[in-house]
Amino acid sequence: MTSERPRSATIKDVARVAQVSMTTVSHALSAKRPVNAETAERIQAAIDALGYVPHSAARTLQAGKTFMLGLVVPDVSDPFFGRLAVAVERAADENDYGVVLSSSNGAPARDARYFNLLRSRSIDGLIYVAGSLRRDNQLAELARSFPIVLADEWVEGLDGIPLIASDNREGGRLVGAHLRDLGHTSAAVLAGPSGLRSAEERVAGFREVFPDAEVLAGDFSEATAFARTAELVARRHPSPTAIFASNDLAAFGVLDALAAAGLAVPTDVSVVGFDDVALARRIAPALTTVRQAVDEIGRQATQTLLELVAGDAPSAVPPCPVELVVRASTAPPPSPSSPSPSGKARL
Repeated sequence: MTSERPRSATIKDVARVAQVSMTTVSHALSAKRPVNAETAERIQAAIDALGYVPHSAARTLQAGKTFMLGLVVPDVSDPFFGRLAVAVERAADENDYGVVLSSSNGAPARDARYFNLLRSRSIDGLIYVAGSLRRDNQLAELARSFPIVLADEWVEGLDGIPLIASDNREGGRLVGAHLRDLGHTSAAVLAGPSGLRSAEERVAGFREVFPDAEVLAGDFSEATAFARTAELVARRHPSPTAIFASNDLAAFGVLDALAAAGLAVPTDVSVVGFDDVALARRIAPALTTVRQAVDEIGRQATQTLLELVAGDAPSAVPPCPVELVVRASTAPPPSPSSPSPSGKARL
């Protein structure tokens, strides 16, 4: 007498027991379409009674994978990081993976929660975007055993980990060359967080063209950029005729501070940003800025991580190219003898 292996429950069985269509069961499982609470309860009761394992869960058990990736960014409300997250999610979805997103906001405890997901294998790999120079020994330890890719920013102690980032130094050089070609001879640069490699490279590239440029300490925020620009306007005479902000959010703070001081952009002062977030082309004047290929950074970071998850050696990825986008916030410097349209003393 032979014993037959019990047949596994199917989605059709769940639909029959719950007295709904298979489409409704599918919607309840995927959460892609709303299902009313009473129906959802009946479906869950049928799943529990039948011991039904959804196809995605069965695939996870069979492959020993969760088909989920983690993504940690400094601040998802920042337009650049928000767009990067969308790019990662799109690339992951194309490979049948989901993404768990964390906005760390510089809190080590938040990072630690995602490191624990990696340790417990609740996610298959992690894309990490650093927001500060802070060395994380936990991350360095995990990188020796688990698939981790750095995106946008280098992290101290993780030199052997794949890094997908822009050519930040070239971006700074492009800004300097543009302002020089317009005729500017004096410029200031508003730096990003101290010790952050991307910020340092942007400043270094700019100072290849403007070696005497004054470097103002910044942190990529509008508030700090406003304060530093206001200080510059108040104390330095003559002041530079151009300001390069190391990201677009900071550039918006520069624009606000100049407007508050009664100075016109670009007639009195030219302003350049870095990132090319959506708002850069919508403000007045539209912002000249360096465009990062953020979609490509997200795609390459995801693809590299999936190669690591599969046990393959990751493909070498050169720095992603950048492009200067010239808009209305830059112009030739004012003539020293010409009055400012605002009636204020020129910088």
